[in-house]
Amino acid sequence: MQSINSKFTRFLFFFLAASLTVWTSCEKDDDEGPDNEEELITTVRLTFTDSAGNDNIFTFSDTDGAGGNPPVAQDITLAPNTSYALSVEFLDESDAANVEDITEEIKTESDEHRLCFDYTLPIASIDNLNLDGNGKPLGLTSSVSTGDAGTGTLTLSLKHQPDKDSATPCATGETDVEATFDVIVQ
Repeated sequence: MQSINSKFTRFLFFFLAASLTVWTSCEKDDDEGPDNEEELITTVRLTFTDSAGNDNIFTFSDTDGAGGNPPVAQDITLAPNTSYALSVEFLDESDAANVEDITEEIKTESDEHRLCFDYTLPIASIDNLNLDGNGKPLGLTSSVSTGDAGTGTLTLSLKHQPDKDSATPCATGETDVEATFDVIVQ
């Protein structure tokens, strides 16, 4: 009987010690915070620059965030059969007294982001996306060409942690923000 009690006592001791080790090793360290916490993006600013250096700036704004008031997007008005340099900026304007430029963070974490463009005529093409540090598309700057006069749409999505090696990288990752603009070429 002594042998069974001794074995049970040792088993109970080891079980409690192992449980305590597992429990303490799984405790969350509150000092670390979440990994790569997403920033709030309320505003997307597109700057189209023509060959003469003229800037045309258009914004998409949803300052109260998802679920509140609907976002407001300016119509993009461009000239027909023209090439533009496009630059994209992302801002957090939820606090007008403390506007944050999120674009710099996206540049810093360029290997974890990609801009994706979905467009219809009269935008003829969007290409020459700038690259991240690994030589993969990022898209904060690109080239845009318009076709003949007409109307269409441009949707821009900022993807977080897309699989840039995928055949369809814009179908992977999470969408940090998506902005849709009406396009008028005249």
